[in-house]
Amino acid sequence: METLKHEGPGRLGVGRVNDKVFKTPALVNVDFTLSPFNSYFYPKDFGEYDFNLAPSIPLSFYTPRDIIEKALKRLYEVDYSRFNALYLPVVRDLKYINEFLEEVLSRESFGAVYIGNSKIFVKEYRKFVEVIRLIREKDPNLMLIIDLEPFFYPLAVYLGIDAFDTRSLKLYDFHKKGFTQFSPILWKEEENSLEFAKNVIGFVRKALEESKLRYLVENFFYSQVHAGILRIADKEHSDYLEKYTPIQKDIVYFISDASQNRPEVIRWRQRVVERFTPPENVEALFLFPCSAKKPYSHSRSHTLYRKALKESLGNGIYKVHELILTSPFGVVPREWEWLAKYDIVVTGHWSEEEISSAAELLAKTLEKYPNHIPIIAHLDETYVEVAERASEISEREIVFTKVKNGTISRKSLDSLKETIREFDLELRAGKEDRIYRFYENIRKVFDFYFGVGAGDAVLPESAKITGSKMLRILVDKQQTGTYQDGVISVTPFGMQRIYEATKSYYVKIDFDLRGDVFAIGVNEADAKIRPDDIVGVVRDEKVVGVGKAVLSGEEMIKARRGIAVKVRKKA
Repeated sequence: METLKHEGPGRLGVGRVNDKVFKTPALVNVDFTLSPFNSYFYPKDFGEYDFNLAPSIPLSFYTPRDIIEKALKRLYEVDYSRFNALYLPVVRDLKYINEFLEEVLSRESFGAVYIGNSKIFVKEYRKFVEVIRLIREKDPNLMLIIDLEPFFYPLAVYLGIDAFDTRSLKLYDFHKKGFTQFSPILWKEEENSLEFAKNVIGFVRKALEESKLRYLVENFFYSQVHAGILRIADKEHSDYLEKYTPIQKDIVYFISDASQNRPEVIRWRQRVVERFTPPENVEALFLFPCSAKKPYSHSRSHTLYRKALKESLGNGIYKVHELILTSPFGVVPREWEWLAKYDIVVTGHWSEEEISSAAELLAKTLEKYPNHIPIIAHLDETYVEVAERASEISEREIVFTKVKNGTISRKSLDSLKETIREFDLELRAGKEDRIYRFYENIRKVFDFYFGVGAGDAVLPESAKITGSKMLRILVDKQQTGTYQDGVISVTPFGMQRIYEATKSYYVKIDFDLRGDVFAIGVNEADAKIRPDDIVGVVRDEKVVGVGKAVLSGEEMIKARRGIAVKVRKKA
């Protein structure tokens, strides 16, 4: 199994067995053939199939423990060397599943695992997610096959399933139960199961190609089972989903309540806490609401906010800092506004979850600022409640301006200016402060992608910046990277500086770099790496190339096939 592209644990890939090559996600008896269940008591060798299931015992999901233990002892005695697919009878106690996989996979290599009892435990939301995660993280080289109806395909693929058994779908044809776009709620009287399965798997592949699988998942909410499984995955396995979710480059559209917990949102909140540090010369902090137009500074409301600050503070504006409150990201530092690419339905109504998560994140962010600086909030509606809760949590006083008829009304903007005058802020900023803030705007973006310290490594005080729109960053006359409206690039020299400063985003090899880095050649990789991240290819502590990650860092170590890093620049 070779992974070409990720969206969450879901992957667009290539399966290879003997002389056959096929794309995944795939369908049994359409893209490849699979032998029938092979009984331990009457084992057979099925030579005519692409994948031949090893003998197994048909344990049910609710099998008692004593019977499971006896069955496992028998299964450990099977000669698996003649089979390329393992049948895994999922039982309620997952410790037995883990034990069985540890024992068998340590002895033999398989191309696929068939997950049994799926139509039973799919209704056990928590178990369903746990089983898929357990197998996928144990060995990413395995193709995971499961027997589910087509309306489960998008969700199952998103969680890590690679192929679906279509043979049981004949039962629907037998009963003249035809699938529709709204099954299992609405059906029609016809035999269409296989054609419908082909159509759905085609949509899933296209969604993966266009990085829109999550949208497809959220639009397939046709039953409480779908909703329950995704909720468990988002709430209890967010680290699993985030680990394989590519770094965000395009606008994310939040179209449902489930969108609030997308991996991109979880990642953003984590990075605000872990990777954002305020500029050192901050003497006042302002809180503003978000705007529909992105980046915020291009919107009419933020243009008016900044005009009011400039009129009140003059050059002192280079000694204040701004945080923008929004849902679902919570908090957006002004330097990261180019990175907050999202769109959401704006109604003025926030859920309790939105309010509490934004307040908690704001409270953690306020703790990063010196205690003596004033915090001024120019907010209205629910934003006020978010700030009030954050103030209570962090025990930091927040002064609210008097907002009437919206934050950009004349009276509201006059109140903002008056509040600034009441603090008697004598913020004197010179050319050094202006240049420092200009540099900080760039540094913070590098920190977002690589961690605290990366910005200083790429753009130290001694660096020079050339260009107007696309900015080239030079250190000792060597280019470290570029910056334009939040989009960055890094040279091997710049990546060397980042690696020395942070020891992160590296992929280590022990051979001469000639082209792309394949997974089989990766000796070590930073666990923080996500698909599409910029990474440094390191040999003997020297960065020999810079490229784009195809796999997550952990996946690179375990994978035996495919490209791990597409190299863009060599040293």
